[in-house]
Amino acid sequence: MKFLPALAILAVVMMGCHKNNDDAPSTAPGNLVYLETNDAAGNAILGYMQQADSTLTPLPGSPFSTGGKGLDNPTQALGPDDADNEVVITADNKFLLAVNAGSRSIAVFRISSNGSLTAVAGSPFNAGGPNPESIAISGDYVYIANKGTNDPIASGNEPNYTVMKMDANGVLTPVDNSTIKAISGSSPSQALLSNDGHFLFGTDFLGFMLKPAQGSLRSFAIGTDHKLTIASAPIVIPGMGGALGLWQHPSANILYVGFPVLAKVAVYNIDPASGALSFSKTVDAGPAACWLRTSRDGKNLYSLNSGENSISIFNTSIPASPSVIGKLTLKNSGPLYMAMGNSFTTSQDFSFEFSRDGKFCYVVSQYTNPDFTLGNYNLLHVLTVGPDGLLSEPGNPVTLPVSATVRPQGVVTL
Repeated sequence: MKFLPALAILAVVMMGCHKNNDDAPSTAPGNLVYLETNDAAGNAILGYMQQADSTLTPLPGSPFSTGGKGLDNPTQALGPDDADNEVVITADNKFLLAVNAGSRSIAVFRISSNGSLTAVAGSPFNAGGPNPESIAISGDYVYIANKGTNDPIASGNEPNYTVMKMDANGVLTPVDNSTIKAISGSSPSQALLSNDGHFLFGTDFLGFMLKPAQGSLRSFAIGTDHKLTIASAPIVIPGMGGALGLWQHPSANILYVGFPVLAKVAVYNIDPASGALSFSKTVDAGPAACWLRTSRDGKNLYSLNSGENSISIFNTSIPASPSVIGKLTLKNSGPLYMAMGNSFTTSQDFSFEFSRDGKFCYVVSQYTNPDFTLGNYNLLHVLTVGPDGLLSEPGNPVTLPVSATVRPQGVVTL
């Protein structure tokens, strides 16, 4: 599917969060942070260790090749880089999984005691569809959202949601008859498991742009055979644009949904019996509000506002009624550029995750300016989390060792 030039520009504003357990590799002296380069010339995982002074140093052996390719998006088209949970870690902390969005595969690594990565035998594995961009894990089962962004009309390139089984060695095999097709051009962007593991939520982000418009917010039930069934029809949200980022409150049947077109976060109620979603309200966030996370205690919600390289912070002590308590603009946002009559920062935040102890937040900001001659604004930020949930950035971000023309994505912690 081709996008008009205006939409290619809009992508910069709208493109812009896997839940971890608390056990880290036993000999690792500090927080571990992983993200992927998403380089179409050869994808890789970058691994960092946080030192006592909060600075990050590369892990031994980093970068770790995924054996596949990232996704090239030279025109900055809307859709390809809109995703979350591109890099995830299994509940037992033994394996790290990452998408190869440009080569239809999922890379699986074994995590060593010092945090370094070794590809498992047979990796990467076929993703069961084109442009895999989001992964969710429930026990031995892996759920994948395949975007189908590259030539989605071609046979075999339709987007889908599908299921894989992982064995004790990290090997992935497809679950027969587990694939649910999405509409061509709808661009699935996230697969998020419910807290109880009974449901999978998804976003077909670009469904609102199709003719006729299609629903973009999805809910699937997970059966005893671990396959997906549609819990309710994809939800059409008139006037709100496409749903993008998803996150569930850790102790309530509340789903938070980012709506970048309106710069808002919506609150949906989850039916605990069926998984069906019902709209409750919206709250203001920031330009291109996309990816979402909560604190582990559920007292705060955070929204990446990719349009201005900022993070909105909400109080969610009442889960169904988030209230804004602050906003942090990230450092080194770069020169401003004009698009659609507005100015935007060259570097924009697209992925984030909190440390296991909740004291730090790591944010990946991508170079989004169509002018690639300005230096490198692909950055990894280290933020501190205050006792009130507010964020600060005491140091300078790390410049990622990638070209300005690639879009590094996904971040996960140990």
